[in-house]
Amino acid sequence: MSSDVITLAIPCRTDEPELGHTLAAAWVSWQASGRGAAHALELLVCLNGRDAATSPAHDDLAAFVRATGGTLTSCDADAVPVLPAVEGPLTAVALTTRREGKPIAWNVLRAAARGAVVVFLDADVAFAPDTLGRIFDLLDADSAAVLASPKTTCAPRPTAFERIMAVPYAIDFPNLSAQLYAARRDGLPAQMPEDLIEPERWLELVVGAAHVVRDPAAHVVVRLPGTLADFFRQRIRIEMGKVQIAHDHPGLEAQGVAQPRARAALRYLGVADIARLGVYLTLRELCYAIARRRFRRGHTAGIWRQAASTKRWGAA
Repeated sequence: MSSDVITLAIPCRTDEPELGHTLAAAWVSWQASGRGAAHALELLVCLNGRDAATSPAHDDLAAFVRATGGTLTSCDADAVPVLPAVEGPLTAVALTTRREGKPIAWNVLRAAARGAVVVFLDADVAFAPDTLGRIFDLLDADSAAVLASPKTTCAPRPTAFERIMAVPYAIDFPNLSAQLYAARRDGLPAQMPEDLIEPERWLELVVGAAHVVRDPAAHVVVRLPGTLADFFRQRIRIEMGKVQIAHDHPGLEAQGVAQPRARAALRYLGVADIARLGVYLTLRELCYAIARRRFRRGHTAGIWRQAASTKRWGAA
């Protein structure tokens, strides 16, 4: 581990279509942060799934590294990866594994990262140039902080369905962003359970609310599910993750930060959005009921099916 290195760690499925889009945003934000003057950037991308070396995600990574003048090394994470030295302004490593799953990829990245600060970033998001600098500043300002998070926001398409999907993002829930956060490496658990369905929620609870800091003015942006089917795919997984934590890790939820009560949440919303929130909550409760029944029956296979519409950044 080196205080002169900052690691950008991206878990990425081999069928991810938007890695290039996210890498471009990350590079702009890294340069805007001003940290490159004193720190080398180590870029680790864990490509998990089949045919990693020939996947579109690997092509996006290679094209990004060529464009930025860095070096790219591919390592088999299922063996004992031999990592290159961190040299120059950018050293990039593709860590390939045939084992699928975000917790598996997180463990690979956690073990390989050599920066004292590690930024974990989803492969399908967008964010403003000031975002990385803001979350680095959060860690600098609080020596007890382990995790530093922006607020997750959304970029809805102009449809009635996505206006419903967007309503919860108007409320400032004080949780760790699952899509982007910076971490002090030596404060992280050495590993997380590989079967976790909501790994960032588990991580936030294990670290504890006292060691998580947020800047709600810093934003990471996600695409919303554009169809009811994609909403169910995404939301059932999220709700099943809650059920799993309550079942497999009893008492852990008590270590989380207090959530806003209904009256406090509703002050963020206008009349039309309150009506939309009612529709959203009805759908969410249905997803929770389905998730709880499936989990109790052991029907967790396929829970990581992609919601394709959440990947379409180029579509209007």
